[in-house]
Amino acid sequence: MSESTAPKIPKWPFIVGDVVLLLMAWLVYFESDPEAPFNGLEAFWCFACVAAGAWVMVLPFLREFQVEADLTEARELAASVEKISSLEALAKQVENATEQWLHVEDRANEINATSKEIAGRINAEAREFTEFLQKANDAEKNHLRLEVDKLNRAQVDWVKVVTGMLDHVFALNQAGRQSGQEKLVRQLDNFQAACRDVARRVGVVTHLPKPEEVFDAEKYQLRDPDAEPESGAKIVGIAAQGLSHQGQVLRKAVVVIEGEDLGQSPPDAGKPKAKAKAKKKA
Repeated sequence: MSESTAPKIPKWPFIVGDVVLLLMAWLVYFESDPEAPFNGLEAFWCFACVAAGAWVMVLPFLREFQVEADLTEARELAASVEKISSLEALAKQVENATEQWLHVEDRANEINATSKEIAGRINAEAREFTEFLQKANDAEKNHLRLEVDKLNRAQVDWVKVVTGMLDHVFALNQAGRQSGQEKLVRQLDNFQAACRDVARRVGVVTHLPKPEEVFDAEKYQLRDPDAEPESGAKIVGIAAQGLSHQGQVLRKAVVVIEGEDLGQSPPDAGKPKAKAKAKKKA
């Protein structure tokens, strides 16, 4: 928008009029009688011509000032109107922003409610999943416990079988030695060594005292558990071999010391402590 300017008033007509009026005042003064006093009428006309000339000279400047003032007032009024229009536009923008903010607040409330609902569902599903895992874990533990019990019972059973087999082979070997047939004794020794090697592979190991070894109650036992051997008594025979499973003693070797009969051992002397081992493992 171009800025408008006040129109310029040509001043030469006013200057000419002012000069004419001043000339008229000078003529009035010049045509008066110099010998007669200057009367009031002549003085009035002289003053009127000078005042009229001055007014004519000032009039265009007053007009320009008035036009400039009106133009300035119009400019200020236009600026005020423009500012008012800007304020109205700003008010509309504020109103639109307020409506948008209210809409955003409503959406935020909806999102918040939805997020709370989703969080509640996630927590519920997490609790259900945790309970499911706990139940599955308990079921798996129970299943594993049953399997371990089965394995322990099976282990006790086959340990009994292996130890019984070793005892029967040992009794057979002892009977062969009493027969006095060397070839049979060698065959029975080889058979017993093979059986012991097989048993060793599954963790069952036999223990035998050395000949003429001194009796040690921590390693060996007597056929009669109530017997009290003399100090330094030597071992002269074996009633039952000692047995251990994976380092756990099943039965100490039952030996015969000096002064005892090499006859048959009591029925319970050769039984391993398999039940005690099963209880310890359980």
